[in-house]
Parts: sequence; C-alpha cells; structure tokens
Amino acid sequence: MARSKGTASRKTHPGLPAKKALDLVDVFLFLADARIPLTSVRLAEPYLSKRRRIYVLTKPDLADPEATSEWTEFFASQGSPAFAVNCKRGDGLSGLLRHLKAMKAEIDAKKPSVLLHRPLRIMLFGPPNVGKSSLANRLLGTTKAPFGAKPGLTRSSNWLKGRGFLEILDTPGVVDTSLVKGEAQLKLAAAWAIPENRYDPEEVARYLVEKVAPTGKEEYLEEYGRARGFIREGGAVDIERTCKTFIQDFREGRLGRFTLEAPGELGG
Repeated sequence: MARSKGTASRKTHPGLPAKKALDLVDVFLFLADARIPLTSVRLAEPYLSKRRRIYVLTKPDLADPEATSEWTEFFASQGSPAFAVNCKRGDGLSGLLRHLKAMKAEIDAKKPSVLLHRPLRIMLFGPPNVGKSSLANRLLGTTKAPFGAKPGLTRSSNWLKGRGFLEILDTPGVVDTSLVKGEAQLKLAAAWAIPENRYDPEEVARYLVEKVAPTGKEEYLEEYGRARGFIREGGAVDIERTCKTFIQDFREGRLGRFTLEAPGELGG
C-alpha cells in the first residue's frame, strides 16, 4: 500500500488490489484461526491498517470455547469488534451480519438524502486455509463464490454482491507463509495453513503432544501409534504414520478442542 501522510508505509502483497480499490472498502474482515489467533494476526498484520477492521475467529468448533471468548473480548477491548464464526456451518454468522447491517445504517445516516444508498463494501483477509472462501459464500448467500484463488491470480478488483446490502471485494488475500520459522511454523502446520512439504510431521506432532496430550510425556506418541495399530513388521511403531495421523486428528478436533495461544501473549 502506498505511503500516506503521517503514516509509515505498509507492506504490499501480490494478492492485494491497488490502493485505489482498498480505499473503497468500508470494513475489512480480518480472519484468524481461533486456535492460533496470535499467529494469524501477526502473519497478516503488516498488510492492512487497523482502522475499519472486524476480527472473525474461524473454526471455533475446534478451539477451546473459553479461550475463544477471551480472544473476542480482547479484540473488542482494543477497539475492534470480534465474532466467532463457524464458516462451514454458519454458527455465529447472525451476530456478524447484525453488526454489518448496523454499520451500513450508520454510514447511510451520514449521507445527504439526495444520494443513493450503496451496499456496504467489505474485504476478507487472513492466512491460508482460514475459511475465507466459506465465509464469503455465507455472506454472499451462494456456494460458488470465486474465492480461494492463488496469490496473484485475481488481476483486477471485482465487487461481488450478496444479501442485498453487501458487496465483497474479490481478491485472493493470501498471506505469504514461506518465511515463517520456529514455533509459529509449527502452529501453522498444525492448523493446516502451510503445505506438507514445509514442515517435519514428527516435529509438529511432538510439539502438539506438549500442548494437548493428557500427560505430555515422551512416550505418548508411541502409545498413540500402538493404540491405532500403526505397527511395522517386527513390532515397532510406525512413527511417521503415527505423527501424520495425530496431526490430522488435532486438525479435525478428534483429540478435543484446543487453543494454542492466549491473549496475554500478544504483548511480545
């Protein structure tokens, strides 16, 4: 985004439209995985200004509900409304829609009566696999919205109409994860936000054991593999298969509902 008076320049991204198109957006829906809100925000934060932002915590059915409430309260305390929305099922969408309608009414009230009222213009932005396509379809009232494209594939900004009072700026909005390292990379891998060739399954699985296993002990993965029947010839546990399955079970909520980050960590 171009440098403006009195503000530092922000990073640009091939998935973002031109500044002229961004200036037409009334509000940005900033999507963050409810299991890793801190990592999601830090990853995407450099690309958009904080003004006119609403946080949407996606996949709340996989996260600890108390932690999700803490995160929504935290974002609200920082001046940004926040909603937990299951983008696939639609749970939590009604609260977000009510807020968007209230914003639309507030904007309309400030316009001269001679001007025609226009739809509320929004843009969705967040890490890969965070639920952007599903939320876009929910907001548009369709199942085939053209979202989820690769970075740079959308070469022009298109406004898509939905629900009568909304327009969504069609843009990939994918955040680059290629340079993420350390614990953040492990969290993104656990949440399925980076490709499988970018992480070591055993490293991610052992990290998750420390976070979600009842005992967190070193032998947990081997016991888990034996319980699942992942045994090689000779009786040894197939650790590679065990780790991949353990990660997938976390991703799909079969291990329980876990949040890997707390609002207090955001100060760093």
